[in-house]
Amino acid sequence: MTRGCFGQWILAAALLFSSAASAQLQMAQPWSQYRPDGGRFSVEMPGIPKTTTVQVPIPGGKTVPMVEATAVAGRASYIASYVDYPASVTKGAAADVILTQVRNGSAAGNAVRDEKKVQLGRVEGREYAVVQGNGNVAITRIYWARGRLFQLVVDGRAGTEKLPETRKFLESFALITEPR
Repeated sequence: MTRGCFGQWILAAALLFSSAASAQLQMAQPWSQYRPDGGRFSVEMPGIPKTTTVQVPIPGGKTVPMVEATAVAGRASYIASYVDYPASVTKGAAADVILTQVRNGSAAGNAVRDEKKVQLGRVEGREYAVVQGNGNVAITRIYWARGRLFQLVVDGRAGTEKLPETRKFLESFALITEPR
């Protein structure tokens, strides 16, 4: 083996090792509890999430703020969000009706599968998978409690719904009663 070939082999091995080490670091990211001020919930997330506030349209041409925290680990995004809807929008609607409308809106134009009702104490929720046009799957869990919609989403490639990390994220969600 010539010196030039050996150097290229070492470079290729170093690049391969650094790529594998980088992927391993992404997968081995430490999980921590995320508990936003005023969020009334906690959830385990990989790494430190990036928090943003986006405006969500409601009837009457108005918007309400939705607080969203996103963490990326491996090839999946973990998203926890909440939004408070005014009583004028949800007045008289049962939780089941609201959850159905949210599911329909989040899945618009895509296929829904594996839907099931879930319960967290007395709070009603839903879990379902949305199969997107690009082949990705968004495993979504939503809860409706006291005028607030809580959403948990793991978005990744097909098979993401079967990963232990997906279950860990969804099942770590807890509602918190905060002093007023």
